[in-house]
Amino acid sequence: MAKFLVTGEFIEVGVLVPPDQFLPIMEGLIIPSLEQLARWESEGRLAGGIVAGERAGAFILEAASSEEVGQLLTSLPFWGAVKWSVRPLQSVSSAVERERGVAAQMKGMVQG
Repeated sequence: MAKFLVTGEFIEVGVLVPPDQFLPIMEGLIIPSLEQLARWESEGRLAGGIVAGERAGAFILEAASSEEVGQLLTSLPFWGAVKWSVRPLQSVSSAVERERGVAAQMKGMVQG
């Protein structure tokens, strides 16, 4: 499984919509989507959360591929009402190995 940094920011419509029209958005899109994210969190597939006091979130999502991330996000009822950013993450241990390789190459050039 790969890890992806996912951020999302709700595209604000609340101030433009009266409460009686916004309630269906809350009950039909927002709450079910947050419930799904909470399920993924309880399954250990997601770690992170909603930014306190904002309509935005950031989390690490585990998935087999970027295609799976796309499928998961588009399955959320509020998918189209959120501006998403998805970035694949490299493990820290693989970064250590990469940097050791770069250091070895540099050492060879300096001593060379």
